[in-house]
Amino acid sequence: MIAAFLTSGTHARTRSLVAAILAAALSGCGFGLLMPLIALNLEAMTGSGIVVGANGAAAALSTIVATPFIPALLARVPPRALMAGCAVLTGFGILAFPFLPDVTAWWILRFLAGITVTVVFVGSETWINQLAKPEGRATLLAVYAATLSAGFGSGALLISAVGHEGVLPWIVGATIYFAGAIPLFLLRGPGLEPPAAGQTGLKAMGAVARLAPAAILAGLVFGAMETSIFTLIPVYIVRIGFDVTIVGYLMAAGALGGIALQIPVGRLADRTGHLRTLRLVALIALLLPACIGLAAGNLWLLFPLIFLFAGISSAFYTVGLALVGERVQAGALAAANSAFIFAYGVGSLIGPPVAGAAMDGFNPWGLMLAFSGLALLYLLGSWREKDMAKD
Repeated sequence: MIAAFLTSGTHARTRSLVAAILAAALSGCGFGLLMPLIALNLEAMTGSGIVVGANGAAAALSTIVATPFIPALLARVPPRALMAGCAVLTGFGILAFPFLPDVTAWWILRFLAGITVTVVFVGSETWINQLAKPEGRATLLAVYAATLSAGFGSGALLISAVGHEGVLPWIVGATIYFAGAIPLFLLRGPGLEPPAAGQTGLKAMGAVARLAPAAILAGLVFGAMETSIFTLIPVYIVRIGFDVTIVGYLMAAGALGGIALQIPVGRLADRTGHLRTLRLVALIALLLPACIGLAAGNLWLLFPLIFLFAGISSAFYTVGLALVGERVQAGALAAANSAFIFAYGVGSLIGPPVAGAAMDGFNPWGLMLAFSGLALLYLLGSWREKDMAKD
């Protein structure tokens, strides 16, 4: 059966989908390990929250810097080789961390790792969008997003198994990225269609963004929400009176929501329309923060509410990508996906500082107001596509 799957022409499309999803999921697993690993080591090295935060900002900046150039790379370098090469380069970059225990060197290495990982993510998402059938696009992307979320979560759990001291965790992280290159060469099938002529660079990204502004806005809102949830919800939980030990359990509930709700929402989007579903997601995301705020000290209400809020917010990513694929031709998908990830990076960069300022200004309700404000931004910003919607 395995031999038939690996060689049969009947399974060629499935092999390519599995290769793209596995490459991204393993990269997500590696990144899920790398983020806390760097943070814990920097804390031990410097004791400075500012230094840890500045290093985290390197990942968001690298996404913004890299995305305009990725379509051109995909047009010039065979996509499978490019993605596999970037996974391997990321692995070697991770191995350099323990031998260069310097704050500036680690910022540069984190920035470079962010660039190579972004290439893998943009390539994988473009490839999946090209292979997706229109009637099942959101469901397929939901499977991808759920697998990616599981990869991030399992990477974070590895810290508990291997610790953060010594060389071993860095070797494990590098090995994960090296493994991410294997399915790209082993599972043969339809390749990623390179960008069409003229569909590279910032100009092309701007052009496709105008074709699907509601999709690109979904990327920005998701970037701001996701990073704010995982950065500031722990602080919010402590500020409303819970012990730090509760933080991990509530954050795990949010991560599970991001995995569990992807496929149901994706199926809904395929049945009722991508843009319509995004607006429904935004409406729910507008209301849920008020419920979380009112739940306050009731732990039994906070668990399901954070599960729902994190899961629903993740749909901005899944269904937003599906809307990109619906509105943009295959030859322009690399530019469109780059624009989507660029918007995600911008949201990731500006979201936490704005939400944090709101929480300080209106403690602790400001964070919930910021979340609702992001959802309202999407509802208002996407409404201009009302007459264009083909859902």
